[in-house]
Amino acid sequence: MSTSAQSRADLARHTVYECALTTVLLFAVVSLVRWLALPDSPLAIADPDTLFAVAGLAVAALIAALMYSPLGRASGGHLHPGVTVFLWSSGLFPGRAVVPYAAAQLAGSLAGTALAGLVWGEAVRQIGYGAVHPGPGMGDVTLFLVEGAALAAVFVAVALVMTRPALRGAIPAVIGIGVGVVIATLGTVTGASINPARAFGPAVLSGTYAHFWIYMIAPIVAPALVGLANRALRTRGAAAAPAEA
Repeated sequence: MSTSAQSRADLARHTVYECALTTVLLFAVVSLVRWLALPDSPLAIADPDTLFAVAGLAVAALIAALMYSPLGRASGGHLHPGVTVFLWSSGLFPGRAVVPYAAAQLAGSLAGTALAGLVWGEAVRQIGYGAVHPGPGMGDVTLFLVEGAALAAVFVAVALVMTRPALRGAIPAVIGIGVGVVIATLGTVTGASINPARAFGPAVLSGTYAHFWIYMIAPIVAPALVGLANRALRTRGAAAAPAEA
């Protein structure tokens, strides 16, 4: 997970990469919803639990592939404002690059969702552009806590892997698997957005804003808190090392 964004030229190039990567992600996700959730699709899966399990597997593979891709390696392959905030709050990413990265990811969300609408036409409008919805009876506070806790668990796993240099190359796989597991297990409960970029484009283009701010804020707050804890632990460990020596 590269954190380099040093020169203005680098930052501009990397934000373009982030926009392109997120465009691909949202196009694929909305297309996946179109083919798996639309009742008259030949690939439709009627059972919601099975549908989210298949979707989780597909999205896990896609996220890892995008992060491992040349563009992903160059920009860091964040694809998610929460990843950017996690790295910044961990002290591993420059603060001046946070807003450009997040803006690029949200722009990619709009572009990818719109592209799916152009390619698949009315079918995408029938599924509300793949907008995320929680399960019945899910209150706002519970939705916020569950979405936030699920993503926090993913980032705790990432933080643990980051402490072992030999395993850092596996971070894209860890993130992909973590997101896939959340989608498979919480899809019918919270909608399993856990990414503002996942929620943004579909909500804007469909005009569906129920629970919108929860889907936008919870996946930022949780990584920020995990990042701050990660930074504090690394600082404490670095301070303790000379004393032990």
